[in-house]
Amino acid sequence: MTSPGGQDTPKITVLLPVYNSAPYLHQAVDSILGQSRTDFELLAIDDGSTDGSLGILRSYMDPRMRILAHPRNQGLITTLNEGIGLARGEYIARMDADDVMLPERLAEQASFLDSDPSIAVVAGFVDFINAEGSITGTWGSDRATPDEASVAAMLPRTNCIAHPSVMIRRSALARLRYDPRQTGTEDWDLWLRMRSRGWRIAKLPKVLLHYRIHAASAMAGEKRTIPYERRLLRTRHRFLTGEWARGRITPLHLAVLKAQGRTLARHLRNNVATPFLRDIYRVFTYSPFKLLRERWELTKGMNTWQGQHVFTFPYLGTGGAERVHGDILNTVTDMAPLILIEGFSKDRTFAPEYARAGTLLEIPRVVHHPLTRRWALHRLAAGMKNRKGLVLFGSNSRLFFDLLPHVDRNARAVQLIHAFLYQPHGNRMHREWLPFFPRVGKYLFVSGHAMAEFKKFLFANNVVEEPGKLEFIANAVHRSGHVREHQRTGLLFVGRDSPEKRLGLFLELADRLERENPGRFRFTVVGSDTMAGHPQVVFKGTETDPDAMAENYGTHDLLVLTSLREGFPMVVMEAMANGVVVLATPVGDIPNRLEPSFAVVSSSVDGHVVLEEMAHAATRLDNHREQLQHMKALALERALQEFNLARFNKRYRDLLTKPAS
Repeated sequence: MTSPGGQDTPKITVLLPVYNSAPYLHQAVDSILGQSRTDFELLAIDDGSTDGSLGILRSYMDPRMRILAHPRNQGLITTLNEGIGLARGEYIARMDADDVMLPERLAEQASFLDSDPSIAVVAGFVDFINAEGSITGTWGSDRATPDEASVAAMLPRTNCIAHPSVMIRRSALARLRYDPRQTGTEDWDLWLRMRSRGWRIAKLPKVLLHYRIHAASAMAGEKRTIPYERRLLRTRHRFLTGEWARGRITPLHLAVLKAQGRTLARHLRNNVATPFLRDIYRVFTYSPFKLLRERWELTKGMNTWQGQHVFTFPYLGTGGAERVHGDILNTVTDMAPLILIEGFSKDRTFAPEYARAGTLLEIPRVVHHPLTRRWALHRLAAGMKNRKGLVLFGSNSRLFFDLLPHVDRNARAVQLIHAFLYQPHGNRMHREWLPFFPRVGKYLFVSGHAMAEFKKFLFANNVVEEPGKLEFIANAVHRSGHVREHQRTGLLFVGRDSPEKRLGLFLELADRLERENPGRFRFTVVGSDTMAGHPQVVFKGTETDPDAMAENYGTHDLLVLTSLREGFPMVVMEAMANGVVVLATPVGDIPNRLEPSFAVVSSSVDGHVVLEEMAHAATRLDNHREQLQHMKALALERALQEFNLARFNKRYRDLLTKPAS
């Protein structure tokens, strides 16, 4: 074959392994054939595709293409090694069938290798793209190694080179090939072996490739199946044993050994010692009598349960989320749901209501104890097997995702998220659950802000949001009151004494207002015990009676919410439904749903700013009582419009009883 430049041998071979890549193959091939440098051959090897990929390759008439086809799938490593042997170019450029080359990639990398014959491999930066081709982010290890020195320092610890971004000098490979033992990390192993033989590996600090990550991509699959530390340990171990078996010992091996020791220590701490100690703690602290009782109750419950709805919740104690869960359960009480509580509740406030709604099983010990958790999971799964129309509903529940792989594929799965804030380096639990995203039929949100943040999280993790899969359903209040007028303005705090609720900030506000305006305000805390040093504050502790709680709201004028994070809390809704103005921090959905006509939202969550702005707002409203009463009336009016219980019941009833459209 003569290249377009008139040469009998092409300068570059683009090695493209293809396996069931039809959705993205046209874009990949077009990006190769559209390169600014044209003296290359495209060696495409179809590895037994069954989705029409081979037909797509053969539809191109470009003379630079060589197409080979395997009658059956032989695997990526076999295909790559075959391609190395068949490549005719001086340089081999790797490419994946779902990625996109930028137009100058081949020109820039070939020019770089031409300029320095001692460089064996040159890579480039990549941008991640999702299934739709939108850029979603970058790879940290890639960006942290922009040159040869940083690549050399990083490679013993972890891979920092995107495989389809490299151009390799064919002569440097000599007898080197990809190691069939290193499935999933075959590229990193090859770079280590090349470095062990003294070859230099460089990187151009510019984006040369768009690297697509999607549900079927090799990178996504490998990350799902093997934990990070185990991948590192496995790859380094096989690299070192392979080198030493050939009598090769180099300074690089010492660096790899040091990295292996650090990773092993981290692996033992995080994945061995910590779970082991946690299990030991459970063995010695869980009452064997309570454990046996839970096991007996689980067996009995699964033998007698006749419904088709399974709910998994963490707790049933006092809390806004637990109140919402009770409301949801009440929409299907007639269908005998199974309710699984997997955590230890601080109290059992909602236990009677949950028990009236269906078969209630509190099983925190049996699902966590190392000697019973496997049995419990299989017993639950067996009890759900072959149930027509099964619905699995979870909220903040690990048990939900533990059960999901064991239930029938036709079962409907629904996940409720109360609050969510996307954190680029956080959201650990939701990242663990992300592989189940295709299996969950519906994600529900009580906050529009949380839903928007979850969309950011999906986008950043290269997950394409399916139309209609994410849905917002507003929570509801059971009872409403009326607007009252009080001689002294009352400020109310409702919540537990936890770091995110910041009760201390409310107490600072109470101290300041009392100091500046002695006797003009009343201060009450519901949900926390008495704290010394605040004589002007009435502490009422935990309140579980709905009528008493409504009276607490009705006898105050301002609800103070000082939280660092929230979704859209029930206390805000209940306060508004009793004609109370809300003073709140700008967290969760609060800035989107509370308007200045009936609420005051601070400009920041910073404690000093919150204290200053809330003190000013409380004093101003106390001085303008007509405005305060008007805002209270508007708050009540909005609550009656938005937090309608009948509408809430219908939405959930339809969702839980009607087949998915």
